[in-house]
Amino acid sequence: MDTTTKQRLITKLYSLFGLVLSLASIAVLATLVCTIAAAFVFALAFFLPRNALGAALSAMVHAVRTGSPPGALAAAGLVSSFLIYSAVGAAVLILARLRAGSEWRRPIAWRPWRFLERRRAFWIICACALLYSFAADVAFNYIDPRAGAWLKMPDDPAQAAAIAILAVIFAPVVEELVFRGWIFTRLRQDFGFVSALLVSSAVFAGMHYEATHLYALAVFPIGLALGAIREVTGTIKSTIAFHAFNNLVACVLGFLDTG
Repeated sequence: MDTTTKQRLITKLYSLFGLVLSLASIAVLATLVCTIAAAFVFALAFFLPRNALGAALSAMVHAVRTGSPPGALAAAGLVSSFLIYSAVGAAVLILARLRAGSEWRRPIAWRPWRFLERRRAFWIICACALLYSFAADVAFNYIDPRAGAWLKMPDDPAQAAAIAILAVIFAPVVEELVFRGWIFTRLRQDFGFVSALLVSSAVFAGMHYEATHLYALAVFPIGLALGAIREVTGTIKSTIAFHAFNNLVACVLGFLDTG
């Protein structure tokens, strides 16, 4: 191994270590934000017991402690999900600002979306991904009948609406900030497109592991499609839009199944 090759290898190892360290920093920042917010919620539940808001918060705190009643426990889970997504998104933006200053949009690929340029490739990828999503949903329900229950929306309108907001707005924005923004952009710069695509998609799929590994495997091709959209358009605005639309379709199908 010559000196130049060795130097390139060392540079890539340092870059990979930097990416891992930055992800750990995002996790720490998000945990800090969640801890502060949770402490605030507990304080409200303690100091406002007679208020309607205080009563609702107290019910959720009690549900977390005891595991009942189911409705309050589900509400607490949704509040936690909103909190976690918000904290992670804030952590990514804070770290991008600390790293790049006024150029904070660059590390997360927050660039203008000129989708009319190269629109053929963009629409082909989107169409293929949507067809795959539908086929995967049918196959998943056939392989594992429990999948229908996982994807079905709850009967309670408030919970169903909260899940839809979480799936169509919060999840696409925050997940794209992390996977196609922070991770893909860093890997693309130092390791090339293929490595960035495969690694970001694998991590994306792993984070969607549910009761079975089959769901994570089914999500992996969607990660590939999102990475390809990111590469074609050069911005995560396009991946957020497609991710949101894909989740919206899933929510609509879930509502129809409930009805």
